[in-house]
Amino acid sequence: MSMFLGPIHYWLYGKIGHQEELTRRLSETAVQEGWIADANEYIRDLPALETVIDEENIHGWLQARISDAERRYAALVLAAVGQDDTRLGRFCEAAFAFGREHALSAGTSPEDAYKAFEDFFVNGMPCDHVNSVTASSDTSLSWEQTQELHAGSWTSQGGSVDPYYQLRKSVMDGMLSACRLSLSMADKDHYMLAIA
Repeated sequence: MSMFLGPIHYWLYGKIGHQEELTRRLSETAVQEGWIADANEYIRDLPALETVIDEENIHGWLQARISDAERRYAALVLAAVGQDDTRLGRFCEAAFAFGREHALSAGTSPEDAYKAFEDFFVNGMPCDHVNSVTASSDTSLSWEQTQELHAGSWTSQGGSVDPYYQLRKSVMDGMLSACRLSLSMADKDHYMLAIA
């Protein structure tokens, strides 16, 4: 990776920002519901990238921000939800509403929706190439996740990664709420966008 800030670094930092926004939103829900007393240990503000990044170690600094954001997100969800599936359902509702705030336009194509997801969600570093399109047409697009980069954050907090994928699907469904596309998820690694 280059040793100067470029568009790809701002793009990735923006994706981390979306993760931080979702963590903040879920922490607000958890405090309102009385599931946690204080959200401060889970949330972070993101200053302008050029004011905080270590320009001698851009790649390492961004990787550390991803790891920190994902660990805090996992810690929040696991602490707030515990073994109560109704709480996870409430978080999924909040995640859907968050996604709806970032809704795609009515005429969005499957290809454009996939690109929007790639621009929105943190999936490791760009060089990780986590997602791979497996089929594409004017009416549908399928992809698979080729490696699992999220589970470590969840197992490090003593839980399963499953809630991560339920919440991400809820955000995606919210993002699709204003367009004619639907998203099916065969399992955590296989997805299809199709015109409904």
